[in-house]
Amino acid sequence: MFGENECTKVTAPSELSFSTATLSILITLTAFPGNLLVILAIAIDPNKNLRSPFNFLVANLAVADCLVGLLVGPISAVWHMCEGLGRCAEYEAGVVRSIHMSFFISCTASLFSLAALAIDRFLAITTPLKYRLLLSPWRIALVSTVIWTVAVCFPLIYLEVGYIAYTFVFANTAVLATFGVLVFTYVKVFQSLRAQVLQWDQLGNNRSANGVRLRAVRWEQKITKTFLIMLALFIACYLPSCIVIYVMNLCNHCSCVMIHVLRDMQLILVMANSSMNPLVYAYRLKTFRSAFKKILQRCFNAYRRAKQGSFSLSQSQESSGL
Repeated sequence: MFGENECTKVTAPSELSFSTATLSILITLTAFPGNLLVILAIAIDPNKNLRSPFNFLVANLAVADCLVGLLVGPISAVWHMCEGLGRCAEYEAGVVRSIHMSFFISCTASLFSLAALAIDRFLAITTPLKYRLLLSPWRIALVSTVIWTVAVCFPLIYLEVGYIAYTFVFANTAVLATFGVLVFTYVKVFQSLRAQVLQWDQLGNNRSANGVRLRAVRWEQKITKTFLIMLALFIACYLPSCIVIYVMNLCNHCSCVMIHVLRDMQLILVMANSSMNPLVYAYRLKTFRSAFKKILQRCFNAYRRAKQGSFSLSQSQESSGL
């Protein structure tokens, strides 16, 4: 699917193409509805407890991941299915480039959204008193605008250098910068959390006077631990992906079959990360679980009312006919 090198004219094994298409379908079925549910939960906010700077950035990340399930996953499934059937020649180069661009835009937006979330946790834990002032809604909107502007403009380099060369540039710029931000903020957040744990004993001796503060500290820590799980999943997907990118660019003796395998691995690893975050929210945060349940219940009730209305209408028409 990807690449503009000597292996472009070499057909990938059909087994690999069908396997990649199947995985793309599975990721699509989880990434799109899961991230759409996250976006709806924050936008509708049925319990009135999800409007926070952190969750606005979560929504921004969910939009990027939703793009994977809405565009990249389905197009990847169709492309690899056609590749396995030997019908790729029907597609023009412009279509392939559009696939690549949507893939890179969503990846870049996801990376920078994770970096913004890391900075949010850093400010929330290290400077809790100034946190609300530093991250006001309009500043979050500005950050989101910058993220998507860079995400759309940066992949334009791909149009000049091709897929494999751009992945190397991407790994050594956007991915490396995001890793640097994540490592720095993780170390600082861990140090601050350890200091707060030491303060818990003092708060515990006077729970009646410090109950509100104690609950606030625990809630921020729970959100931070949830983000750390997201960070671990991100590293589990992107670190092997970066290794694959280096192998693709630096291996001079790899066969074309190996190049096809590596390219599909890199695609699936990045796409898979987009389907994991909604599961983390549902597992770790009660506020999201409750919002998800209410939204799904509303959808089910609306579907049931529509079905009952359709049934009543059909009965009425049958009675009129009689």
